[in-house]
Parts: sequence; structure tokens; C-alpha cells
Amino acid sequence: MWKNNSVSLKDQVYTRILNDIIEGVYKPSEILNEKPLIEKYGVSKSPVRDALIELCKEGVLQSHPRYGYEIVTISKQEVDDIIKFRLILEPECLRQAAGRIDLHDLRELEEFTENSCRATEKVSVWQHWENNKAFHLKLNSYCGNSFCCKALKYSMNILTRAYAQMQWDRWKTTYLNMDCERHLKIVDCLIKGEVDTAVSELISDIKEFRQMAR
Repeated sequence: MWKNNSVSLKDQVYTRILNDIIEGVYKPSEILNEKPLIEKYGVSKSPVRDALIELCKEGVLQSHPRYGYEIVTISKQEVDDIIKFRLILEPECLRQAAGRIDLHDLRELEEFTENSCRATEKVSVWQHWENNKAFHLKLNSYCGNSFCCKALKYSMNILTRAYAQMQWDRWKTTYLNMDCERHLKIVDCLIKGEVDTAVSELISDIKEFRQMAR
């Protein structure tokens, strides 16, 4: 099972548990216990416990002593709050990025966007979200503010869990055409120096994905 020797057992267990939560193997409010996880993942108690503690620190789980670890349910209000936070953070970071990004960076961003967001066939809603998340994290990285980048990554990870929690059954069976015209327009506006238009398109893109939690 464990093939990557460069990644600690704790990190591998952490990833498996988190993926199982996202994919609906474990449901919101379900209680996880160490012994079944030890048996399932075929590891000792220590990496399982360390992974569970890490997931508690990140708000994915809540520890109930002598009872187990509850999967935290993310409310629609929390999703709305994160979207509002993104609408404050990302436009300002884009304006900062526009003042420091060079043509080489822009061409790199353009290539990244085309490679990650273009597809000739339909893709799942889940893959569409993953591509969208990758674009926003990449775009935000050019602002040069590591704290802002970490804050956005943390926020996007919560949204990933929230959208999966609310819509997983539909996400894994619904397919749509993969296009990222707005992403490409944002990049094109930056190349042309049309920063205000790029910011406007970014805001529209963030608001559009709010509907995925409806």
C-alpha cells in the first residue's frame, strides 16, 4: 500500500483519511476511531494518531476524548464567509501581482492556464473544480505574499471539502465541457495591462463558483 518512502507514514495516512472524507467514504458528523483505521491502512497506532491530531488542528476533525474523532460539518454560512473573504483577498493580491509580474511570468501563467483548463472532452464537475482551484492558487502566487498564499490555499481546501460534502453524489456523476474562458481572459487582460478588467473578471469567476454549493 505505502509506496512512497520519501513521505512519512503519518503524512500518507493523513492524505488517505482526507481523501476518504472528500470522496464521501466517511460522512459529515461520522465518528472515526483509531483501531479501524490502523486495520484499514495497515500501519501502527502512532502514524494514525498523529494524522488524526493534524486533521484536528486543521479543523477537519474534532476530537471527543474516549469516544473518537468527529468529521466536522461545514455549513453553507461558512462557505459564504470564505467566498466573501476570497472576494477581499484575491482582487487585492491580483493588483499587487500586476505591479510586479513580468512578461515571462505572464507567458508561464498563460501556458499553465491552457494546459490545466483546456480539454477536448467533457470532465467531471470535480475535475473542473480542481482545475479552477489550481488556477486561483497559481495566479495568487505572483503577488509575492506568502501569508496571503497560505491563507488562500487553506480557504480553498475548506471549500473543496465543503463542496464535496454538499454535492459529492452529483459531482462524481455529472460531466460538463471543460472551458476556462474567463481564466484565459484574466491572463489576456494582464498581458495587455488592463488590470481593472482582469480584477473584474476574477471577481465574477469567484462568484460563479459560489453556485456550486447551492
